Amino acid sequence: MSSKNETPVNERAGIRQVAELAGVGIASVSRVLSGQSGVSKKMTERVLLAAEQLNYTPNVLAQSLRRRSTRSIGFVCSDITNPLLASIVSGAESVLAASGYSLLLTNSGGMPEMDAEHIEVLQQRQVDGLILLPSLENDDATLHALRKSTMPLVVIDRTLPDDVEANTVLSDHYLGVGVAARALLQQGHRRIGLIVGRDVRPTRERIRAVQDAYQACNAAPDYLIETGILSVAHGERAMAHLLALPNPPTAVILGGNQLLEGALTVIEQHKLILGRDFSLVCCDDVALSRLFSPPIATVMRDNILLGKRAAQLLLGQLENPHEKEQVLLPTWFENRASCGPVSHMLNKPGV
Repeated sequence: MSSKNETPVNERAGIRQVAELAGVGIASVSRVLSGQSGVSKKMTERVLLAAEQLNYTPNVLAQSLRRRSTRSIGFVCSDITNPLLASIVSGAESVLAASGYSLLLTNSGGMPEMDAEHIEVLQQRQVDGLILLPSLENDDATLHALRKSTMPLVVIDRTLPDDVEANTVLSDHYLGVGVAARALLQQGHRRIGLIVGRDVRPTRERIRAVQDAYQACNAAPDYLIETGILSVAHGERAMAHLLALPNPPTAVILGGNQLLEGALTVIEQHKLILGRDFSLVCCDDVALSRLFSPPIATVMRDNILLGKRAAQLLLGQLENPHEKEQVLLPTWFENRASCGPVSHMLNKPGV
């Protein structure tokens, strides 16, 4: 015969059963399990022991309804296949998990219309806040969804209109690319190509950095800019176009690691040796940058820190809502063997 304190195996124990087994009131169990102060050590031990014996797990949904919080954060990102974004998400999740929040991740695949849809879905899921790295800054549907939202919001590496209430965490792309461009100019390069993505803040800052580097070195603005969607295909097409010019560049800066594979494919087809025949710089460090021979000079940043700071900003807004805040994190240039003094070999027939 079962005693009144035993719970059938297929029946989920509730807070009432825990209270009966511990010999205390339901309110006392609630205070212990929610971590409230003013509960004696002896009572805490009794409640926790009873909960363990009954294999009691709190009803998260019911708790969420009571405190109007789901303890979850939504993350809308443009392309999770990019190692850069995977690092950012990892950094954010480490901070959120330590504070008892789960992360709901959506992937837009670079399609702005999916960004808007995912924002709506996460709001329906009643997440407590949102971290966003959108495909574009000026997509009407995305901006409409954000303006309707009442969730605390942190945007990574994008500049949104002032009427969107969002904290921002930005990388100082201007700093690192500027150092890289000046290093190439100091090595004698005067015709530098820049392959970048669509019209978003990182693209604009990288272009501005190259332009200002030329001006700082009193060099004629003989740079070449190729824009498109950051991808292997764009890297290949843009590099092929640059090297096919009658007067091709002697160095190229890639404004995104997604471009590297395609660009290197074309460089290999032209049988160019990096650092001797041609100079190459990439933005954001990936394994291919380090393992290629010779290693690729890279504009670096701490992507895990980027995610951590985004999560910290969001948690700060949840705990104490305040005026929107902006954080700017550094980038730096790591010169490697893919960069060398200017060469005229690109101008030889057949290249």
